[in-house]
Amino acid sequence: MIKTADLISINFFPLVGLLFLVFFIWRNSHLDKKVKNSFFTLVGLVLVELMIYNLERYLISLRGGYTGLLTVITALGYTFRPFMMYFFIKVVLRNDERNSVRFPLLVPSLINIVFAFGPFIPVLQEYSFRYNSHNEFFRGQLGYMTHVIILIYLWFMIMLSYSVINKKRSFERWIILIISVVVLLSMMGETIFGSATVLRCCIVGCIIFYYMFFQSERYRDDIIEKHVEQVQMSERLTEQMITSLARTVDAKDSYTNGHSQRVANYSREIARRLGKGDRFVREIYYMGLLHDIGKIGVPDYIINKTDRLTDDEFKTIKSHPEIGAEVLEDITEMPNLYYGARWHHEKYDGSGYPDGLRGDQIPIEARIIAVADVYDAMTSKRSYRDVLPQNVVRDELERAKRTQLDPYITNIMLEMINEDKNYDMKEKTVVKKEY
Repeated sequence: MIKTADLISINFFPLVGLLFLVFFIWRNSHLDKKVKNSFFTLVGLVLVELMIYNLERYLISLRGGYTGLLTVITALGYTFRPFMMYFFIKVVLRNDERNSVRFPLLVPSLINIVFAFGPFIPVLQEYSFRYNSHNEFFRGQLGYMTHVIILIYLWFMIMLSYSVINKKRSFERWIILIISVVVLLSMMGETIFGSATVLRCCIVGCIIFYYMFFQSERYRDDIIEKHVEQVQMSERLTEQMITSLARTVDAKDSYTNGHSQRVANYSREIARRLGKGDRFVREIYYMGLLHDIGKIGVPDYIINKTDRLTDDEFKTIKSHPEIGAEVLEDITEMPNLYYGARWHHEKYDGSGYPDGLRGDQIPIEARIIAVADVYDAMTSKRSYRDVLPQNVVRDELERAKRTQLDPYITNIMLEMINEDKNYDMKEKTVVKKEY
């Protein structure tokens, strides 16, 4: 009979390790179903192989009889080991389903079945393992084939990890290399020292180790994914709120409906053509949406007046840049947001308002928005005139260079006009939203 100490040494550590693994898989509900199934399949194979090995040890301990059954049990044990490695590598390679990866992995296990059941194949009987009448084991020339197959799998693990796993995950490749070396040493230990526990404990330990690594990687990826989702949601919410606020301002004048949206889109396109970065492009888009926010403080009757404005009314209109700047300058998350609102009526020659800045004294954001604002004013219907023809718009912008508008930025707008063969840039801009 099997000694109690042998039972403990063979089963205790692998079983404890498997229970530990199953518990953590069960507790981590966020794992992908396919990943969970692969881990559970692997656990099941280890358990079956362990049961087979215990039955094999029991039959050997009888010291006679059951030779045929013992041979079948041993053949099953030899069959299961490579399949354990196959599923282990599938887990390591993140369940890669490509046939070019899956079939080469499966072939060694299928070949091993032939050698495992060699004692029942007349041509291979002489070279396979066998038991005598006293249940003593003898390993034939093909008796080490299972170890050879595992060596092939270790080679597959290393080579496939370098072709399948992303280069950015070089640390994971080192882990796979370490696992391969551990399994190789444990296989040598079992062969040299005849220890039945070494390989099983090492395989289970490697499964647990890689599972914990996989979990930490997955947990990190989940945190990053959630952070990205939160940032994207925050950006969408910010844009939608700013857009709604801009529409509220534009709604004060039926003739300027959609004006802020168009100015924002023109400004963004100019910034892109200037080669500005994503952050600048995004911020100037928001600045464009809010450049007229100060009109909140201007009475509706002045904004919608069709007659000539009085001096006091014109003074009130001219106050909207300062009002807008006061509204926006306390937004610390985007400290430059008020630039467009305050200085989009400054002129390149210094004759603008509210501060009389000239040239490069005017922030580039405001200079961009000023060009976009002038273009949209000329291409939109007003209470006192219709939309200007495209050639007139082009001529007016040419005249405005170096006096009212930055010449370099104006040239970019002129390029956009030249590309607008059908004079429909405004219509395309109205429907262009990036939520």
